[in-house]
Amino acid sequence: MSSRSTWIGLGTALGVTGLAGGALLYSRRASAASSAVPAVGSGTGAPAGGEFLPLPTAADVQGDLSRNWGETPFDLRALLLLMEEASRIVGSARIFSGIAYRESRYVTTAHNGNAAGEQDERDGSRRAYQNNKDRNPPLAFGEQAAEFGSGGLFGALAPYFLWTGVPEVGAKAPLLKAAPEIMFQPRAAAFGAVVYMQRLLKHYRVDDVADIKAGWANPSFLTTGRGSEGYKNVRSRFLADLQTVGIDLNDATIPAKLDASAWPGVPAVFARLVGKGVV
Repeated sequence: MSSRSTWIGLGTALGVTGLAGGALLYSRRASAASSAVPAVGSGTGAPAGGEFLPLPTAADVQGDLSRNWGETPFDLRALLLLMEEASRIVGSARIFSGIAYRESRYVTTAHNGNAAGEQDERDGSRRAYQNNKDRNPPLAFGEQAAEFGSGGLFGALAPYFLWTGVPEVGAKAPLLKAAPEIMFQPRAAAFGAVVYMQRLLKHYRVDDVADIKAGWANPSFLTTGRGSEGYKNVRSRFLADLQTVGIDLNDATIPAKLDASAWPGVPAVFARLVGKGVV
């Protein structure tokens, strides 16, 4: 596991968990539908501004939930497809599935930094908070985020996750008042992930879908680290992950290069994925 102390602008940083083998897709430790986690306000376990929507279903999306998903858990497919439709990044749903497999094994409450051997993730969240708190809008739960490490479906590093959207909307970013545990909410984690991908695609040279995962691990892999051993290793692991899950990059559901030029903006994406009244 490696720490995450950099990101594009001031968005979300995502950590990497170790690969443990392929037969874990249906042995997740927590239900993706769980909503009993702290979200906003006092940290009491209930959202302060409203209730979270349940996981989306086939009725909430327009795309295909059976083609080229491999062993992606059925209860998450509509969420991943909604991420693609909300962000207008065509082909991203299956890529998000591969990223979630690597980062959390599809466990929505995965938490890196709360067990022996995971000190580096807490160190990363502390550095992220200390190095950026003076140039970002304040976080209501900044100290808690600094001590949190990373987690959720896409392995978000807590301070950067709560600052998601700041480069685009500043102090109106929607997670500034949230507790870091909000990343355990699948819809909130989805919001952070699509904003991150959009910024990768907009601000960096991304030659193919494997480059997305390289940037996910460390944006410097797409600049000064391009071609390095670390860059190559992240790419090869991601391609192996997609094979393990059973997602075919040559299928028509995934373009050779993803395009974020139709991005509708942070407020619209948050409203579609998370809901207007949650935070």
